[in-house]
Amino acid sequence: GKLCVIDEEGVTFTSHIDGSMHRFTAERSIDVQHNIGADIIVAFDECTSPSADKDYQKEAMERTHRWAKRSIMAHKQNYQALKRQGIYGVIQGGRYLDLRAESARALCAMDFDGFGIGGSFTKADLGDSLRVVNEILPEDKPRHLLGIGEPEDITKGVALGCDTFDCVAPTRIGRT
Repeated sequence: GKLCVIDEEGVTFTSHIDGSMHRFTAERSIDVQHNIGADIIVAFDECTSPSADKDYQKEAMERTHRWAKRSIMAHKQNYQALKRQGIYGVIQGGRYLDLRAESARALCAMDFDGFGIGGSFTKADLGDSLRVVNEILPEDKPRHLLGIGEPEDITKGVALGCDTFDCVAPTRIGRT
């Protein structure tokens, strides 16, 4: 069956390596990131498929917002990590601009150090999504575009207000 099951509390998944079961919650995710010692950690979120319909995108986005609140609370309970690690909330909503705007407004109301713009982008909807979101996000906090690694997308992201980027593509291409 399914490799992954998502519920209100978190995600249960099967390792593709050895078939073992693993459970992640917002709190567990933050704990792992604290232990790794990353300078910037990311609130637990659900990245949906670009083909997911609007009803599911909305459901996942709202769950991401609830997990974001729990992630902030978990982060604030670790005073040492709070002093040395920033936490970013992740904007979701798929290709639906109204959901992206709703997500940006919801996360702006939370106490994040910066924002990740994540989710299901196609080349066609990247520009409009970034315009809508970056008009809402505060200019004094960093904006990180998740999963973007092609040069033309980085250039477009910078022009539309993004500060930093990440992507597995360069490493994946380098391996092959």
